[in-house]
Amino acid sequence: MDLIISHKDADFDALSSIITVKKLYPNAKLLLPGSQEKSVRNFLSLFKDEIPLENEKIFPFDKVQRLIIVDNRHKNRLGKAGELTLKKNITIHIYDHHPPSQNDITGDKDVFKETGATVTLLLEILQKKNKFNFTPWEATLMLLGIYEETGSLSYRNTTKLDIDMVSKLIEKGAQLNTASLYLNRELDNTELKALINLMESIEVINMHGIRIAFAGISNEDFAGETGAVMHKLEDVENYPVIFAMFQHKDNIKVLARSRNEFIDVNKLLSPFGGGGHASASSARFHNKTFADVKNELLLGIEKFFKPDALVKDIMTPCLMTIFQDEKINDVLTIFENNGLNGALVTDETGALKGVITKSDLKKAIYRNMGHSRIKGYMSINPVTISPNAPVYELEKIMNETGKGYIPVMDGEKIKGVAARIDVLKNIHKNLFDPKHNSTPKFKNVSKRMTKILPQHFIKLIREIGIEGDSLGVNIFLVGGCVRDIMMGVKNYDFDIVVEGSAIHLAEVLSEKFQSALVVHKNFGTASLVMKKPPYLEKNSFSQEKFKIDIATSRRETYASPGALPRVEASSLRYDLYRRDFTINAMAIKINSEDFGFFIDFFGGIKDLQNKTVRVLHDKSFIDDPTRIFRAARFSERFGFKIDKHTEYLIQHAVKEDMFTRVDNQRIRDELILMLSEKVPFRAVYRMKKLDELKFIHHSLKIGRSTKKSFLAVHRIISWYKKTAQCTTSPLKEWLIYFLILIDTLTKKETEEIIKKFVFPGDINHAIHFNAENYILIKRKLSSNRPISPSKIYEILEKADSEVIISVIAKLPKNSPAINRAKKFMKFYRFIRLEITGDDIKKEGITPGPIFRSIFKKILAEKLDGKITNKLDEITLMKKLIANTRG
Repeated sequence: MDLIISHKDADFDALSSIITVKKLYPNAKLLLPGSQEKSVRNFLSLFKDEIPLENEKIFPFDKVQRLIIVDNRHKNRLGKAGELTLKKNITIHIYDHHPPSQNDITGDKDVFKETGATVTLLLEILQKKNKFNFTPWEATLMLLGIYEETGSLSYRNTTKLDIDMVSKLIEKGAQLNTASLYLNRELDNTELKALINLMESIEVINMHGIRIAFAGISNEDFAGETGAVMHKLEDVENYPVIFAMFQHKDNIKVLARSRNEFIDVNKLLSPFGGGGHASASSARFHNKTFADVKNELLLGIEKFFKPDALVKDIMTPCLMTIFQDEKINDVLTIFENNGLNGALVTDETGALKGVITKSDLKKAIYRNMGHSRIKGYMSINPVTISPNAPVYELEKIMNETGKGYIPVMDGEKIKGVAARIDVLKNIHKNLFDPKHNSTPKFKNVSKRMTKILPQHFIKLIREIGIEGDSLGVNIFLVGGCVRDIMMGVKNYDFDIVVEGSAIHLAEVLSEKFQSALVVHKNFGTASLVMKKPPYLEKNSFSQEKFKIDIATSRRETYASPGALPRVEASSLRYDLYRRDFTINAMAIKINSEDFGFFIDFFGGIKDLQNKTVRVLHDKSFIDDPTRIFRAARFSERFGFKIDKHTEYLIQHAVKEDMFTRVDNQRIRDELILMLSEKVPFRAVYRMKKLDELKFIHHSLKIGRSTKKSFLAVHRIISWYKKTAQCTTSPLKEWLIYFLILIDTLTKKETEEIIKKFVFPGDINHAIHFNAENYILIKRKLSSNRPISPSKIYEILEKADSEVIISVIAKLPKNSPAINRAKKFMKFYRFIRLEITGDDIKKEGITPGPIFRSIFKKILAEKLDGKITNKLDEITLMKKLIANTRG
């Protein structure tokens, strides 16, 4: 016999769960041990004919072979059925949404999922098995189970699955008005009196900044429902955490509710035999007074409490300070250009002297004091806070002082600043970040770096950080390598920014690692072409040398749209602010003390999680229109969407013809990068949608045939690399795609592109050759008549591999030209003659055009298999020479 059971004092989740799970065990008996909540009893009185419950007092428990337990894991809540869990010949299946804990029943099958209600996970199982069929009263009962457990979907334990299932139950006929009658019943006189007594007994304790309420009554004469009273108490008294204690003889029943995500009442009450979930739990205490229970709960809170946050978790790292002798007008410009509302002020030694806010600056300017130095208008002797202080202390300081910008100090060392917005974001995480609960908290990512990057790279990065320590400068990884680390992608192209002289650091590192050094003084940058440091493993790099780019943290300003930037030394924040997109504007500090400290001023990590490409400011595409190409490239490389506002800015820049003000070579370079992507057509197609192709050439068009040819290129390149590639001549893959892209242009238009972009000579040759010979090559190779190898060689001998691949990529798959071209690239082009010009000279022939004619005819014979060795070549050579002599 199968028996389905839940727990004593059954609520609607218990009742709805036994009805739902019976769909999986149709022959099972149903039983609710002990009594039920009053609302459940009222419901059962109306639907007792539809819900055949067994009588616990006369039920034959000895005949049970399989026990199905729902919404419960504890033996002591099963009533008489609890003894069945001790028998070895009983199979036990458990379905529950309460987290597992010590002393749980061990099931042969245990289905657990963190949902708001147990019935929710059971409904999901039925949905997957296509058994989601209910009558309206069944759907209403299951709705009651979810609503009661989740506070009508308002408790913090509510999940998306709970909401989805409510929607599906309503589709099946669940009645919301009926549900409200049972969930919002009025208290009877006894319960109302208990509620009033509880409210009068409330004692509030402020612990770690959280208001925790305790209330207790003796219910010797109370026969009502503690759960109903607790529910009303929650509604009336709006405390984040509340404990209601009901004493009966020597026992105290504690009902606990928590709306604070860092106080888990289930974990708190588990040591006392309690059960529930993080936001609602209960337990019984024996031979204890109210004071005893309260003290034990407070000790438990102290033990299990997880601080909401420390100041260091929410502060903004202080990577920029203002010197006290700066002028007010200049500082306000800095604030406005970087979206700052305040900054710390220091003297020449870097010691904190005060705080200046945007409001302070505007007041000074209103009084015509913009020329004055800020030290006369800053707040001096500011109240500071430790980075390890809890956030509620910060909130208290702000409330008491009225200051909204607090320096964070570790002794005399400035660590950061904490503003009101930081506190608000911490309090209302879901408001500022709807995905907060699933958002990883990237504070220090050193472990992540170690997991993603090879150990020898980590050693190298640490060595560079140590040199920064010695020089007294902050050093950061920035840009694409940080983005890829946060995405879990390996990237060995390192960009480093130093808050100091990049050139000096590069010189030090060059000497340390004995590497080549390239310096660009105008931009304050340098590149290290490095050999393997001596401590790195042998063969740890695929190449003997690699490059690391090092830059001074800098601020770029543009004299006109598209112009090259004017570079000034600045803070890291400035440096990151000048970058193209938020996903490329993150940094990781690599100095020893803060190695792996992740810095994200502009929401890059959130945009990575939301798969969004977004600019940092509205002038981004005006400053550098080539970022429009990059937006298309990054969005398609990662499968991201372009932020709506960013797309609007792109459309505006395109409409204003910003590219007409950009150096054509910069457009060329961005185009090459785009065509170098693994799947370049997606980026090219995105360019079409954004009306960007006209900036390559106004007549450029792409369509289905372009996409088809691009896909064919990918297949042919894979074949080429495996079977035909000449190692001395690496394939320029981007050029193949480029030749296909401009395929629809006329010869004149192709010449215009060559002139516009100023390609190197070999690229120009390939483009010219393709334009002049594409149709001829296609026609000759596609002939249905047999073509000899020597004829194929004659057709293709002057064509680069890129041209050949671009030609055959545009042909139908069954074209004979494809196989002929592949044979040329794999075999024919590598056939060489064994004779040389010296052999011809021995026959008395003077060097001249005749040499080329002889070689060509001999090679043709060899390609066609008519001769095979040097002796054959010499014989044919002599014959050809004799013919020339008559």
